[in-house]
Amino acid sequence: MTQITEALNGMFTPSNHFVFWYDDEGAFADNIVELRENLNVPIIEMAASQQFHTKLQLLEIQEAGGSALVYSPVPKPALNEDFLADFERFSRSYSADAVTMLREELQLPADQQGFVSDQQAFFASKERKTRFQKLYGPKKNPTLTLLAVLSKADEVTLSGVLRAVIHESTDADNSILSSFAKYGVLTQFWDFIAKGYGYVPAEPTLLGLMSAIFLNFAFDQGQVELPDYYHTYKITQVNNAISFIQNSRNLFTAQQDIQRTAVEVWQAVDAAQQFQKLDVSVLMHIDAFPQLDRMIVKWLTGRLLDGDVATKVGRNTLDELISQRQNMTYHEQYDQVYEIELAALRLLRFHNAGDSDDLGGLVQRYTTTEYTIDTTYRKFIQGMQKVIPDQEDLVVPLRAKVENTYLNDYLSTSINHWNQVYAPTKVPTRNLQRKFYSNYVSNQQNRTVVIISDAFRFEAAKELQAQLDQQDKFETTMDWTITGLPSVTYFGMPALLPNHQLAYAEEKKVTVDDQDCDSLEKRRAILQQEDPNSDAIGVTEFLAMSTDARTALLTGKNTLYMYHNEIDNTGESPRSENQVFDAVSRTIDQLSRVIEILRNRSIRNVLVTADHGFIYRWAPIDEANKIDISSFPTFKKEQRYAFSEQPIELTGVGSQKIGEILGNSDQRYVNYPTNFNIFKAPGAGQNYVHGGASLQEMLVPVLEVTTKRGRSQAENARIHDVTANSRITSRQLTVRLMQDDPISEMVTPAHYTIYFVDDAHRKISGETAFVADISDPDPKARIKPVRVTLAEQPFINGHTYHLVLHNDETGVEYTSDYQMDIVIQGGFGFDI
Repeated sequence: MTQITEALNGMFTPSNHFVFWYDDEGAFADNIVELRENLNVPIIEMAASQQFHTKLQLLEIQEAGGSALVYSPVPKPALNEDFLADFERFSRSYSADAVTMLREELQLPADQQGFVSDQQAFFASKERKTRFQKLYGPKKNPTLTLLAVLSKADEVTLSGVLRAVIHESTDADNSILSSFAKYGVLTQFWDFIAKGYGYVPAEPTLLGLMSAIFLNFAFDQGQVELPDYYHTYKITQVNNAISFIQNSRNLFTAQQDIQRTAVEVWQAVDAAQQFQKLDVSVLMHIDAFPQLDRMIVKWLTGRLLDGDVATKVGRNTLDELISQRQNMTYHEQYDQVYEIELAALRLLRFHNAGDSDDLGGLVQRYTTTEYTIDTTYRKFIQGMQKVIPDQEDLVVPLRAKVENTYLNDYLSTSINHWNQVYAPTKVPTRNLQRKFYSNYVSNQQNRTVVIISDAFRFEAAKELQAQLDQQDKFETTMDWTITGLPSVTYFGMPALLPNHQLAYAEEKKVTVDDQDCDSLEKRRAILQQEDPNSDAIGVTEFLAMSTDARTALLTGKNTLYMYHNEIDNTGESPRSENQVFDAVSRTIDQLSRVIEILRNRSIRNVLVTADHGFIYRWAPIDEANKIDISSFPTFKKEQRYAFSEQPIELTGVGSQKIGEILGNSDQRYVNYPTNFNIFKAPGAGQNYVHGGASLQEMLVPVLEVTTKRGRSQAENARIHDVTANSRITSRQLTVRLMQDDPISEMVTPAHYTIYFVDDAHRKISGETAFVADISDPDPKARIKPVRVTLAEQPFINGHTYHLVLHNDETGVEYTSDYQMDIVIQGGFGFDI
């Protein structure tokens, strides 16, 4: 009515005083009251039999020099019956077509008059009309816009509408399809689908459509032809199907729907039966369905159980196969089992490096390479303990084989080698744990914090070192010391204090210069005797402090000993010993946090060490692995050691004089298994043990950390395009991307999204994820191929388009130009 009022007011001019409006069907008869309130001239309502009377009224108005609108809710009479023909000749006529006015209000072109007329019921809703106006634009297809409104899509594209439809469901009774049918556009929807995706069955269904899209996408990924079994799902616009899947996966709002639909399609098309016919070298490239990861993991388990650790999949090693799958769509669902497979693979590849009669050589071998076996076993067990129930069947068969390999091929051999070369007198003085304070602490020129984490064995410290080395805020060096025997807390803690004389007193007590040191307060006192500007505190207490309290604690101190007991406290309890590897991970995180706090408090020197290490095995220990020494006199016996006046002469048992271990004249002996066996002794926990003679128990880390002031200067890894031919000759093309620098403390891994755009930065392809995380210093090894698929839409041959390398964390984009050089077919008249 606002438009009508404005139009009518504009028709009255000094030379025109009358306007005639014949409203053939009386569509606006009810609006005349409203119009009368807003029009600048009076309104004469004229019924079919009132023409002569109206003419008399008009003559009076004319004589008075006035103006008027004549509104008649009936058709205009024929000329020979029209008493007002003379007035109409010299006046103006007005016509208000509701459909026309609605079309103009919607800013649709004149050729869409029929569309508006057909959809009057749709536009009768103010909400629907408003949303249509919001979404429609000059280049938009009106019918596609209407579909977007009915489906509540966010954009007027076929893919946007389809995403909205499958968000509802892929069922035959989909309510959105019902609304399409209600407003007479269901056929048009399927017409759009036929043109956009080439899906043209006699009776189209949503599940059939999505099956076609997923199957064509999957076999395209594998670069193999769609098998005859799926001939009914063959579509002609495969690139659009690829773009739909890729772009939907990258939309947070669509990810869950697309994954749910993938599962529904897998079940509907007998996919398990068909995809298992494909070789793994093909399957490894396909991530259309999450079930494919189950198939691949199951295949990996079979290879490892058969000992095929060196087999290749195409040109890829098993490690590379796992790495590729961990960068694909469903990696989050299967990361745990892939990590288990990777750990198992590395353990099963272990080859014994041979015997050694040199303690230094054995330690060198362990501290540079073999410690990783213990780390890998830890990761394997952690993974097995956390695997979700419906994936257990994929990896549980590996447990026995990996356990056997770790215990019998590695751990048993490692401990045997150690016991062949170990004697207290063979350990260099600088590597004796009881010389720790004089070798590492007393000679420091700056304030030093010593963190002693109970049972923080060497391999765990190497993981902490690796974490710190990834940051340019720290410099680290790793050294080692050898504990005394038994490798237990009450021997290790005194050895780390300043001392001149250590002595084994009784039961579980070792004295430092005749002083007890079995509490924090007693250790603090010993430290302060050596240096009054020393102190001791528990890590838990330190973390609970305020910033001011931490500053006060550190002010004026030369040395601070910090005690941490996460691992041993967890492992010593029968209720929690099976969680000890998780305690190791927590410890690494906690110590990293403490070191960062100390850096912020201007502490430059930090030493991380332990009182002893440990051995943990997941499998219950057999009776055959328990040594009975009950016939030998002992005055203290634990599972990994026993004290006696005379050495125990028994196969599988070693002995050392306590005096040689502690550097005194004590002639008593400590006895220990020379394998991973244990003594028959009281105690519920048997899987987590320490006290014996092994590298895992006795070789402890001395991680020296030098902190740096200021903010991190590390940057995300950058990539650039090194494709030789920058011409687009196919809708599917492979670009080659190079990571500029290897990952280091100054270069951190980065995630990118790769796609093509036009000059207006509109995406013209699907998106491909890319992770820049290569540590190899060889530039050639840092080049990766990436496959990108262009959408089925018209392009300008010879025109320049742009490859975008988008950093997902920083938003920074790098681009390179490509020239279009393919024969392009016409578009569809709507947006895909």
